[in-house]
Amino acid sequence: MLSPSTVPLLLSFAAAAVTGAAAFLALRRFSREETVASLRQDVRDAVLLLREPPTVLVTGFRAHGKSSFINTACRALAAEAGPMLLRAETSPPVTHSATFDRCVIRAAVAGGGSEDEKEEGEATCAQVALVDAPALPEPGQLTRADVEEALSGVPPPECVALVLRCGGPAKDRHAAVKKLADVTTAIRQRGLQFVVVLTHKKRIKSMRKAEELRREIAFRARTDCVYLIENYTAGNMLNIRRPWATKNNLETHYTVLMIVRQCVEFAKLRRSHSIGQTENGDLIGIEYSWDVGIESGQGTSMGASGDGVEDYV
Repeated sequence: MLSPSTVPLLLSFAAAAVTGAAAFLALRRFSREETVASLRQDVRDAVLLLREPPTVLVTGFRAHGKSSFINTACRALAAEAGPMLLRAETSPPVTHSATFDRCVIRAAVAGGGSEDEKEEGEATCAQVALVDAPALPEPGQLTRADVEEALSGVPPPECVALVLRCGGPAKDRHAAVKKLADVTTAIRQRGLQFVVVLTHKKRIKSMRKAEELRREIAFRARTDCVYLIENYTAGNMLNIRRPWATKNNLETHYTVLMIVRQCVEFAKLRRSHSIGQTENGDLIGIEYSWDVGIESGQGTSMGASGDGVEDYV
């Protein structure tokens, strides 16, 4: 039996242990936040080196999470907190897609946290153009022409983010995976590089199954650029007491920033490979300005706001 004099000592030890654990967790979170901020700054620096915002086509099958991925990317790039702000239209799983027209969402990339970096960020705007396209037909009905049509829209993509769902019925998932090789072949023949984004990460029950799925996708798509992510979605964030309360997840932030950073690098390579030669052997460059005709057919310059083009600065 403990003596009365030892009880205060034990309580002091317990309090010190709790304080130390809390300090360790706070330091760990601070370190992870710094890592995310550093990666975001890296994305910003890479974008500012390009003349025009890099254009990333986000495509995939219905209800696989491509519009939610765009919303997640916009939130992470802008370093937002608080309510979930939707840029791309989303909906619960239904018989049709919520996206009917091709839409260009220009996501702003936030700068660092210091005063000098904030002033520099206000003077120089870094943006990534994310193209939200209508969903591809169901895997059983998908044809080569459907993929070509998705890749042929304006503005022309410089990189492709192919979104696939991890969860859902196994039959539907297997059908989508079987079509993966056909889709990626069409992308490659266009001279484009791509990343594969596997959404609904939490539906995978174990790390072993997640790694097996990643390896299968990498094998079929013939690429190592395969990422697993849990998107921020409006449905999951809905809280009756605190509507639209959203808590940022550092792992989700880091993953989506890593995906965008890779897409920016692919866009940079695309532009460098687009340099041709004249008959005299002189190098010529391709200008990256285009008209965006989405709904009305009368487009606007990519450098200005217009129908089908949304600015989020």
